[in-house]
Amino acid sequence: MKTQLLLGAAILFTGVAVAQVTFTNQNNLIGNYPDSNEVAVDMNGDDLDDYVRISNNGIGIDYQQPDGTFNSVLISMPIQNVPDWSIAVGDIDANGYNDFVLGNGSRVSFLVANSDGTAYTEDEKQEYIFSQRSTFADIDNDGDLDSFVCHDVDLSHPYRNDGNGNMVLDQSLIQTIDAPGNYAAIWVDYDNDGDIDMYLTKCRGGSTPGDPFRDNAMYTNNGDGTFTENAQDINMRDNAQSWATVFEDFDNDGDFDAFIVNHDFQNRFMLNDGAGVFTDIIATTGIDPTDLGAWENQAGDFNNDGYVDIFSEMTKELYLNNGDLTFTGMDLPFDEGAIGDMNNDGFLDVVNDGDLWINNGNDNNWVKVVLKGDESNINGIGARIEAYGAWGVQIREIRSGQGFGHMSSLTGHFGLGQATTIDKIVIKWPSGVVDEIENPDVNTQHVYIEGENVLAVTDFQKEGISLYPNPTSEVLNFSLKGLSGTSVSIVDINGRVVMATEISSENTVNVRSLSSGTYFAKLNVEQQAVSYKFVKN
Repeated sequence: MKTQLLLGAAILFTGVAVAQVTFTNQNNLIGNYPDSNEVAVDMNGDDLDDYVRISNNGIGIDYQQPDGTFNSVLISMPIQNVPDWSIAVGDIDANGYNDFVLGNGSRVSFLVANSDGTAYTEDEKQEYIFSQRSTFADIDNDGDLDSFVCHDVDLSHPYRNDGNGNMVLDQSLIQTIDAPGNYAAIWVDYDNDGDIDMYLTKCRGGSTPGDPFRDNAMYTNNGDGTFTENAQDINMRDNAQSWATVFEDFDNDGDFDAFIVNHDFQNRFMLNDGAGVFTDIIATTGIDPTDLGAWENQAGDFNNDGYVDIFSEMTKELYLNNGDLTFTGMDLPFDEGAIGDMNNDGFLDVVNDGDLWINNGNDNNWVKVVLKGDESNINGIGARIEAYGAWGVQIREIRSGQGFGHMSSLTGHFGLGQATTIDKIVIKWPSGVVDEIENPDVNTQHVYIEGENVLAVTDFQKEGISLYPNPTSEVLNFSLKGLSGTSVSIVDINGRVVMATEISSENTVNVRSLSSGTYFAKLNVEQQAVSYKFVKN
């Protein structure tokens, strides 16, 4: 059995010292359950990540204890739908205990915790689906979690939460292309407008280049309960037999970039320009674009230097972020797994194939954020967390279902490097509530409840903004005073920015040059991205 991995001293790249990452195998601390899909999520509400494995005999949970040990419990029950690759976690009935969505080559089921998390009930759906990836997200933004389950051979399945934790197949929840090859979905606010969009990574076995069934798709949220597919417009319609995409802010500029692992052509590193349009810069990143064939693709700041690293099933399993959009590859004895802080020391660990790999850490600082939703879903899934300090801003989103056969922690994790203070943490909840916490302590885990740190109520929060006249032929008026000089993007229904301007001193924007049609005015007010629909005659 592997006992320890030492990756040597700090690596030097372009003159910049990159903090080392070492892991120690600590299987002696956990139960000996059958290997299965890996989960590193808090299951009993104590805000510590636990290790979960599901087999046909039940649910094995290693509950993390405050003293660094684990309490290993097997919840015996027959599991009808043992997940081969597809698993996600979230509290669908808001009882304080997390539930599962499980997928395999024939069915999907929801595994729902009882009132104290000691037993589960399996709701097996009867419709056929070959699923390799599942997600939880509040797709209709009504305060509870829905689910989107990818279908490899047909139209994917969205399940709407009826408000009582019952999941009902409902294709109207999000209308996607009726096509096979749906490998991996990820929910991300790529265009910074305050609502979640969905990127669908696609691969179709036996297809040839140019086959539209292997075109990756971006479903951009229109802010009114509908989604528009616009991957080609934003340069994200990859046709290279993609298996997984990770979205993170790799350059700490306040928007999410993307790394795509492919089985054809080449891998992609897509840099976001801030307006939601992407450019492939992999040639300058230090990542081999021809290192093809990876299944898994995840990310996290493993050395706590303040920059997100890439953890992917390539020849080099870990690519450390040098902070300048270049990466240094490192070898690991494992190439995938669920990511979480399994000993609560502020450094990201990995569980995989029955192995517990503990990150040995370094002297870099960190902060962790656990969210408790009130108006939003109880897990805070879909929330954006921003950490401001001497580094500028780092951003994280709480997501469920990013891994291929894995489910990583729902805790927001930030490495801070040698910084010893944080100016503020801003939490933007799916409900639109914004909490701001000034000068939070470092090297600790904070638990924040939605609305407990909200800023003083302003005219914007009380009254919002209305646009008039609507429809308009020439000028849009903004009802909220004091917006003069605010930047505004006018976006068409395909997600393309057709005008970038500023609000005038009269609180107006001239739209006379626009063609007739439906548009969205997008702007930031009080650190919140807002979007307003209008019609141009």
